[in-house]
Amino acid sequence: MNSAETLLNLDRCARLGFWGQSWEAPAIHPNEVLRRAVDAGLLTEESDPGQLAGDTVMTLASERTLDVEGSQYQCALHHAALADIIVTALRGNGERWARPTDLVTKGLTWVSSAFLAPSGVRLRRVLLADRWSNERFQSEVHSWKGLGEVAAYGMPLTMTVVLIGQRRDGRHHTPFSKGWAHPRSRTLRIRKRAGEFKENWHEVWRETSDFNRDHWLDQMRQDYVLNDVLFEKEISVPDQAVLSKVAHLAEKKLRALQQTQETPDPNPSVCFWPVPCQFRKCCWEFTVPSERAGFIPINGLVLQPAQHRT
Repeated sequence: MNSAETLLNLDRCARLGFWGQSWEAPAIHPNEVLRRAVDAGLLTEESDPGQLAGDTVMTLASERTLDVEGSQYQCALHHAALADIIVTALRGNGERWARPTDLVTKGLTWVSSAFLAPSGVRLRRVLLADRWSNERFQSEVHSWKGLGEVAAYGMPLTMTVVLIGQRRDGRHHTPFSKGWAHPRSRTLRIRKRAGEFKENWHEVWRETSDFNRDHWLDQMRQDYVLNDVLFEKEISVPDQAVLSKVAHLAEKKLRALQQTQETPDPNPSVCFWPVPCQFRKCCWEFTVPSERAGFIPINGLVLQPAQHRT
């Protein structure tokens, strides 16, 4: 499938781009599970899209395994609650989101990872990020999911940034997941207020607390936290010369991948960064992905070288 994700994989490692066309590892990184669940929640027609997103996490975790140390169940439960509240915050009572139509150009089909705004003349994207900076913004603007999608469709893109915080011990330390509760009144706070935390308020996590999703979101608004962790950035359409160069580069890379017959050399320096590669075990054991090794064929195509709570 030709997409921004394919090009991102190629930029990281040619072998990842090559194998990634045909195979998926049985274990999925929790961040990828979260991304898939959020997408499912945004696209669903179910009456409770947040619930659907959380259920998607639990389904993926049960049918596959999470690429994480520690408790699989606790990690899945945490990410299910996180997917639930993120989708609810993004969609509210709004209609389901939609993808733009696939593009067919010169024999190549582009499948977008972006969404199409209701106006039909603007793309939108959800970025789940652990932290935010101007450097991260520039990176996303110039990535294939940013400028690449803009060049493909000739439309500006609104990027909704969702800060999920760093993941430690299987949990993301973010206001979407973590708060504080009063020991007697059970009052919830997401942001500590000056002069209020003199008593022994204790840390609470949404997936194990008695606070439901809607109350948690309301408290995030009252504590003026929601806008700190959910905000929009705009990516405009550059001039035609830049669009043409980006589109040509994408086509060149995808055609080269299409014509690749032998497995490319590995790039050991990126096997574990920025996240562990799903094929790292193959590279370090000098093997190739196969069903016998537990890998899952994508759409039956194999390239051969020469329920949770709210």
